[in-house]
Amino acid sequence: MFDLKNIRTTSDSDPRHYVINDEGLRKAVDMSIWLQKPLLITGAPGTGKTQLAFKVAFELSQLTGDKLKGFAPFAPTPLIFNTKTTATSTDLFYTYDAIGHFQQRVAAQGNAAQALSAHHYINLNALGMAIAQSWGSKAIEQHESLAPLAMLANYHKLQPLPMSTVVLIDEIDKAPRDFPNDLLHEIEHLAFGITEINQRVTMQHAERPLPRLVILMTSNFEKNLPDAFLRRCLFYHIPSPNSEQIFEIVCSRMAPYMEQAWLGGRYPAGQSFEECFALLKPRLRKAIEQFELYRKQTADKQPSTSELLEWIKVLEAEDFFSTDTDFANLDEKRKTILRYTLPVLAKSKDDLERVAAS
Repeated sequence: MFDLKNIRTTSDSDPRHYVINDEGLRKAVDMSIWLQKPLLITGAPGTGKTQLAFKVAFELSQLTGDKLKGFAPFAPTPLIFNTKTTATSTDLFYTYDAIGHFQQRVAAQGNAAQALSAHHYINLNALGMAIAQSWGSKAIEQHESLAPLAMLANYHKLQPLPMSTVVLIDEIDKAPRDFPNDLLHEIEHLAFGITEINQRVTMQHAERPLPRLVILMTSNFEKNLPDAFLRRCLFYHIPSPNSEQIFEIVCSRMAPYMEQAWLGGRYPAGQSFEECFALLKPRLRKAIEQFELYRKQTADKQPSTSELLEWIKVLEAEDFFSTDTDFANLDEKRKTILRYTLPVLAKSKDDLERVAAS
């Protein structure tokens, strides 16, 4: 009844295929690194705000030797905090499982030898983990005031040596208004306290190589952020890409996916992948032109670049691009395929009807 196809591949999330074709954005990230100030990024959904953190972490992790300029190497992936409407500033640094701790103490039945301390029920979260990683587990265990951290639940995730880190605070505007205000001191001084164990942790600033901390925050500006918070940040708005930029993004992101399809025998035998992809590019450009027409027809929610990529993947899975594609003169098979794929782009009944009629 259903046709199982896997159009998700390992290349979907590979930061090497993320395209930064905005020099202003690249400079904004550079300034965030130089000044050690958080970078607040806004932009329409689907413009790649979240994926930027993976790209930045990956590129920084490639720096070695003299290119690091005396700083500690970067971890290849970012530490991520997904903001929720119930988030508090403490959640960005750590969480304490009070219920689990209570249940364990009850189970110990008052036996002090069997009761575990609160340390075992505390997990470091994104920014807390990044600050701890600026020391590394080896230094923490040798540092008298920090040694108790070795009992934390996820302490084992720390690398032995100090590392620089990219931290992503995703959709910070979802949090209650007090959330960013409560972070002002901690973000400015890169330090936090764990109340339950009376522990203070501060970013390591004394031993070389010095660690760097790059904080990227995304916002859809669902509500305004406090001025005091914005004053401590850099800001960049990612504009919607133009047609040529979209074509560059599509080619970069689709090439590894289509190469896997080529390896699976989905394209004519006897041709290299480069030859096959060269033939596909004009068809992809036509699909982008059609996407732009559809986008003009939507009123409730315009489709994003990420939805364009998903739409092209579905079309490719249906062999839509197996021959030259003229959207103004499609055969019945392709008209049917096109009609069934429109829900990838249109997200309301009215938009779906408008797009189908265009």
